[in-house]
Amino acid sequence: MEEKYNDLNERSREILLRIIEGYFGTASPVGSKFIAENYAINLSSASIRNIMALLEEEGYIYQPHFSAGRVPTAKGYRFYISGLMKTEKITQKQKENIKKRFDSASRNLNDILNQTSISLSDLSHYAGVVLAPDTGNVYLLHIKFVRIRSNNILAIIVFKNGITENKSFYSGKDIKQTELNKYSDKLNRIIEEENCTLDNLKDIIVKEIRNDKENFYSILNSAVFCGKNSKNEYENCLYVGPESNLLEEPEFSNNEQIKFLIKTISDKKTIIKLLGLTKNCKTKQIFIGSDSEWSEIMGLSLITAPYFSENNMLKGSIGIIGPLRMNYSYVIPIIDFMAEFLSEII
Repeated sequence: MEEKYNDLNERSREILLRIIEGYFGTASPVGSKFIAENYAINLSSASIRNIMALLEEEGYIYQPHFSAGRVPTAKGYRFYISGLMKTEKITQKQKENIKKRFDSASRNLNDILNQTSISLSDLSHYAGVVLAPDTGNVYLLHIKFVRIRSNNILAIIVFKNGITENKSFYSGKDIKQTELNKYSDKLNRIIEEENCTLDNLKDIIVKEIRNDKENFYSILNSAVFCGKNSKNEYENCLYVGPESNLLEEPEFSNNEQIKFLIKTISDKKTIIKLLGLTKNCKTKQIFIGSDSEWSEIMGLSLITAPYFSENNMLKGSIGIIGPLRMNYSYVIPIIDFMAEFLSEII
């Protein structure tokens, strides 16, 4: 996003724009003949080819195959986004439809973030992703443990801001509901007396609990304290919306490309890493996968934006994954709106 709009003269900018627009529409390399025939440009095919040669020399486009047209490079896309693109607007009807999806939603954080990822996918026709916030520094209201089945327990964590979070976990010992109720009561007395967050609850528990510490602490460790380091919680911190529309893009027409896309999204580590880089930023970020930059998402683009609760206690980020040829002018306003809207409701 560092390219300057004045780096190219008017004709070069015009040809670069038409190459990118043509590639967006056809998913095929764009040649001089295509530009001359499809756009009202007062230039001959020979003049267009000369400009294309200069653009290629400067690294804005490249020729994937001999005798083929040109396609944009990561540098070309960045220049387009920063200086050539005209963003579209989300309609009022679209905004109202988005808000309706959350009108009936509970204050459960899992539900809100899951619905956000689905909405991002539906709106963009690519794949929406949401990084859950760290709830460690949010003040607690109460915690309840519920026995779902043998050795399986649900922890319902309610924060003072009204947000709830559910965490299910496996216990090595089958604990009856009556015993879980005692643990809940004991824990909630401490929360009420100490007015604490998850982050400082652990130290309090170590000092306060004397009887049955081993069993009680084991439950808390699984449900609350070690969540960020456990495999289960690592998996659960990323919400991914439906990917079916993304798989219909021409870029994913062969098995190798599909495998790479599915691996990138399923593995989650790369997506979480990039969303993590965005979490503490003040504005959106655009990651364009290429040989020289963000090679972990080679051939993909990820547009991200941070979201914040009113008191800044909850911080996370959202994103949309698509091909390099994604419709940036449409996707960027979606990201901006959804990040702002999510910040309002959490």
